[in-house]
Amino acid sequence: MSKPKRITGDAIIWVMILGDMTNFMVGFAYYGYLRNADLALFRQSQETLSIPIGASNSLIMLFSSWLMVLALSCVRQGRHKQAANFVLGALACGLAFTALKAWEFAQKAEAGIHFLTNDFYTLYYTLTGLHFTHVVVGTGLLACYAYILKNKPMTPGKVFYFETAAIYWHMVDLLWIVIFTLMYLLP
Repeated sequence: MSKPKRITGDAIIWVMILGDMTNFMVGFAYYGYLRNADLALFRQSQETLSIPIGASNSLIMLFSSWLMVLALSCVRQGRHKQAANFVLGALACGLAFTALKAWEFAQKAEAGIHFLTNDFYTLYYTLTGLHFTHVVVGTGLLACYAYILKNKPMTPGKVFYFETAAIYWHMVDLLWIVIFTLMYLLP
């Protein structure tokens, strides 16, 4: 008899992801609504964003997701030390993302651009700030798992905890790709 299939990760992560994605989708829809109402303002404001920084952060997030895929594969095979190294790489990517994003926020502040500058920047700071918070939480999770994987072998029954962290990290990656496309690239 084959083993019954189970959902990947803890079921609660899927509920949380549904809630998070719903919140972001409302923000994206509102962005679209306001953008259509004042396309010239949104295009003018969008031109002040750094596509190279946004693209770099996109590549960083995609690379970190790939590292988490490799880490999860290692965890499932019982290769915890190697998995920890991949998690540390993903953690480094998360830290690089936060550093670049913080630098971008600082550049905007230096230029006198803030949360209430206009509707574009209200949504820019809301969506990217919320995403930034998710990255910070995710890097904390990655740091914890890097430590656990280096020091305490994970039993097969506990793998779903790591799967849960990986699912969360992939959600954070996906959200950034949508934010980057909407705010930095949409003509």
